[in-house]
Amino acid sequence: MKRNKVSHAALTLLLVTAGNILYAAAVKLFLLPAGLLTGGTTGISLAVRHFTGFDLSGFILVFNVLMLVLGWFLIGRSFAMTTIVSTFVYPLSLKLLDRTLGDIILTRDILLCTVFSGLGIGLALGIVIRSGASTGGMDIPPLILNKYFRIPVALSLYIFDFIILLLQAAYSPTEKILYGLLLVLIYTVVLNKVLTVLPDTHHMLHQKTDHRDARPAAGAQ
Repeated sequence: MKRNKVSHAALTLLLVTAGNILYAAAVKLFLLPAGLLTGGTTGISLAVRHFTGFDLSGFILVFNVLMLVLGWFLIGRSFAMTTIVSTFVYPLSLKLLDRTLGDIILTRDILLCTVFSGLGIGLALGIVIRSGASTGGMDIPPLILNKYFRIPVALSLYIFDFIILLLQAAYSPTEKILYGLLLVLIYTVVLNKVLTVLPDTHHMLHQKTDHRDARPAAGAQ
C-alpha cells in the first residue's frame, strides 16, 4: 500500500512536470512568436507586459504564488498541495526556454502557430488535470467562487477568459483576435478529448490497491 502511494506520487509529479513543460514549450515556440491572444494567467501576463513592460514569466510566477496563497486559505491546504508544482514549474520552464531557445522561430505562419499552440496547450492542460493536479493561477478564482457562492466553475472560467481576451483585444488587430478565439476553441476541444482518453491516475491507484487487498481476502475464503 505504502509503495503504491509512493509510486503514484512519483508518477503524478512526473506527469504534472511534463505537462507544465509542454505548456511552456507551446507558448514559447508558437503562441508568443505569432502574438496570439489567449486566456488564463498567460493572457493576463501578456496584457500586463504590453501595458507595463513587465517580464512575462516573472509576472506569471508572482501571480501564481499569490493565487496559491489565496487558494491555501480560502479552499484548503489539500488543494494547494496539488497546485504547488504547476505554480513554479510553468513560469520557470518558460523562462528557461526563453533563455535557451532565444529568438528561434519554427514558423511564421499564424494559422500553424494557432493550431500547434492549441494542440500543445490542450494536451498539456489535459495531462496536468488528469493527473489529479491543478494548473493554478486563474484556475483558482473560479473554484473560490464556486465554494462560497455556488457559481459554476465552467461559467466563471468562461467569463474570466472573456474578460482577459478583451484586455488583449484592446491593443490587437482584428485578425489576431479571431485567431485568439480559434486558439481557445482548439485547446478546449483538445483538453476535453484528453480528459476522455487518458486514464485517471487516481483511479488506477485505487484499482491496484483494491486488487492487492482483495487477494488475501479471497485466499482466506
